[in-house]
Amino acid sequence: MIRLARLVAAVLPLLGLGALWVQSDRTYHTGTEWEVPIMGYDPRDYLRGHYVEFSYDWPGSDNLGDIYYEALCLEGEAPTVERVRWLETDSEPCDHPVRRNPGGVYAEDGLFSGRLYIGQARAAQLEEELRNRDQRGIVTIRQREDGSFTPVSIRFRPLTPEEIAERDAPPDEPFDPLGPPAVMETRP
Repeated sequence: MIRLARLVAAVLPLLGLGALWVQSDRTYHTGTEWEVPIMGYDPRDYLRGHYVEFSYDWPGSDNLGDIYYEALCLEGEAPTVERVRWLETDSEPCDHPVRRNPGGVYAEDGLFSGRLYIGQARAAQLEEELRNRDQRGIVTIRQREDGSFTPVSIRFRPLTPEEIAERDAPPDEPFDPLGPPAVMETRP
């Protein structure tokens, strides 16, 4: 009897851990996959492991960073995001909401910045691709019904002629070497 109790005491935590792993794996692999353009890549950090850090370039969102909303609404037919709409309240209708994770790596900036963990071999390959200015990074995110989302992969595509023209266009305002640093500029 004591032997059976010891066996149960040893096996029960393992079964619990297994159940938690299955639930976590199922949550990770469910949801709708969307392709989101990104900008500002950082290929990896030797101290924390291999990952790509980036900023989301949500289509149709010109006021990125001006206002910190808790969520946005993806519009379009998966996997293509045609545009996003910022959600001011949870009661606004939205078929595909994406909510920031206040407990995540980026907390407040979770809708603006992302991180995708990658293997060492893939990191070396991405490092080479990130050097090519004539490519556009696209991250695939998995968006779930509760609004949580996870970056799951990254790929690159050639820039379109319009994107190249926009990138190479002269700035709207000429550079003023005596003006305040960009960090100190105020937003309208």
